[in-house]
Amino acid sequence: MYSDKETASKNPGETHSLRVLVFHKLQSGFSFGSTNFSPHRFEKLIDYLTAKEFSFGSIDSLLDNPSNKRIAISFDDGYHHLIEHLPGLIKKYNLPPTIFVPTGYIGRANKWDYSFLFQSSPHLDADAIKKLADLGVEFGSHGHSHLPLTRLTPGVLKEELENSKRRLEDITGGEVSRISYPFGRCNRRVLDAAADAGYSDGFTMNFPTPSDSPLARGRYAVYGYDTCFTVHQKLSGGAFYALEKMKAGFTNRLSHGTGLYRFFSGERLR
Repeated sequence: MYSDKETASKNPGETHSLRVLVFHKLQSGFSFGSTNFSPHRFEKLIDYLTAKEFSFGSIDSLLDNPSNKRIAISFDDGYHHLIEHLPGLIKKYNLPPTIFVPTGYIGRANKWDYSFLFQSSPHLDADAIKKLADLGVEFGSHGHSHLPLTRLTPGVLKEELENSKRRLEDITGGEVSRISYPFGRCNRRVLDAAADAGYSDGFTMNFPTPSDSPLARGRYAVYGYDTCFTVHQKLSGGAFYALEKMKAGFTNRLSHGTGLYRFFSGERLR
């Protein structure tokens, strides 16, 4: 195991073999909040990283053949506009992304998120999930109700993990072995419950470290303010890596506002 001090002293470009980018929204036009990265900018980023000699593969392919120049693409929340943009991007770039879905909101608006007050964004419905799965998209759990799992009682935590896994497996007809923890939050109790529910891989919103475990793997978040340069700094451990890590951590902490919104709005999905 590495201490935080030891981890910080190492060049991430040399020590982290699993590189997963995580996006949220991928829609054209204005989007409230910091999580949208338009399809046009997404294409520019893929072209830029390709020119920097990165290539793209599924999470499984990266685990089977570790390389610091291979990247996996993931999307949290599973918004419906992905069915509009991903098929073309998959065909053009041969991308095999993974989408993590809060199954209680399949086919519903994002009422779990405080941005819903300003802009409603529907999630993928079952038909869209099936179509994307047929194109080779992997689906994973993002919980059932998009609740912070660390705050749940053991019984509710078990339901969130098992219900979401079972629902996605019923829709896709395949095994669901991966989970992205809502808001990136997990602790030992959550990790143990995820293992008991049958998950083999779990993903947070922290940057990767050499001491990551299979059920708590870090990812590099891409936000609306990011550029090709800043994403490359994250992936390669460049001179501004520490700054990018700080920015991403601060942005993720803003998600605490969602918890307050759900408490006061009474949005409860069970």
